[in-house]
Amino acid sequence: MLRLFFCLIVGFVSGYLMIAWTPLTVPFVFGTFITELIFNPLKTFLALVCFLIGFVANALLIRSAIRQTICLWKRKGVRIGELVFSYSAFASFYALSTMNAEKTFVFFLFSFIYGMMTMDIFIERKR
Repeated sequence: MLRLFFCLIVGFVSGYLMIAWTPLTVPFVFGTFITELIFNPLKTFLALVCFLIGFVANALLIRSAIRQTICLWKRKGVRIGELVFSYSAFASFYALSTMNAEKTFVFFLFSFIYGMMTMDIFIERKR
């Protein structure tokens, strides 16, 4: 459960830093966006690192939420604390979407797809 709490904090902070460090161009012009990325290489690199760390941390939470839900439906043992921390990832995505919905949507999409790719439903591992 401590691991899930750590993933929740790391995922939210990384998402916040990624949103803060990527340039905001309104209206979106691809050339201006790329120019901003090129002229600020340190912020670009840090934003990409935060994006990578954040979407992996959130993918772990999404994967855990889906697994816990499947176990709940099959009436197997489920820890309520782990279920709450896992579903808290969606609350953190909501909080991030108040800052910038487009970047948060891309962040959520990568997290969700990676979480589903790393999940094996049919083979249950022995812990």
